[in-house]
Amino acid sequence: MRIGKKTAPSETRARLLLAAIGLFSEKGYDGVAVDEIVAKAHVNKRMVYHYFGSKEAIYREVLREVYVRLTKIELAVVAPDAPIEETLETIVRSYFAFLATNPEFVQLLLWENLGQGRHLAAAGDALSKTPILQVLQQVLNRAVREGRISSGFKTKHLLINLIGLCLIYFSNRYTLSRSIGLNLHSPRVLEKGIAQIVRLVQHGILETSRPRHK
Repeated sequence: MRIGKKTAPSETRARLLLAAIGLFSEKGYDGVAVDEIVAKAHVNKRMVYHYFGSKEAIYREVLREVYVRLTKIELAVVAPDAPIEETLETIVRSYFAFLATNPEFVQLLLWENLGQGRHLAAAGDALSKTPILQVLQQVLNRAVREGRISSGFKTKHLLINLIGLCLIYFSNRYTLSRSIGLNLHSPRVLEKGIAQIVRLVQHGILETSRPRHK
């Protein structure tokens, strides 16, 4: 008789986390019960409390998981010594790629904003945008020294600008597709959106794009 393979602790935890990501992104924190998570993960209920301690704790871990995915991409693609034009385009393209392949992130972000970000606040520094802000600040500082941009641009606001321009293509894709008559699920349409955002941002920030007055 063949004895079934025992599930490794790390695998059990990963299954719980994956199940929780799917359920919380679909229903929000208040709409999910621990019983649903364990049923989807096919594990014993006590495992939730063993690995995470509570429903709120596993939810915070879900937020950390999806935010860390984005942070890793941001830090991997943005280099402090890259030209400002390249940095802006790289950020836009990486955000579009991430949002297209991580719909759970978009949903969780929308749920958290509906809940006034109370769980994000409790999740600590793991969800901070400080790492990418520091790199972006280095890029902007060098661009100012080189005379490519003025010194008036605020790094935090620029990051918000970039996130907002990209996020709306995914957070509002269903309503905008209907109201504007543009299929925001189409790769071709998204590529045109990327190109226009890059053009808007580059021409809005670069000194060389502005008319020079004598």
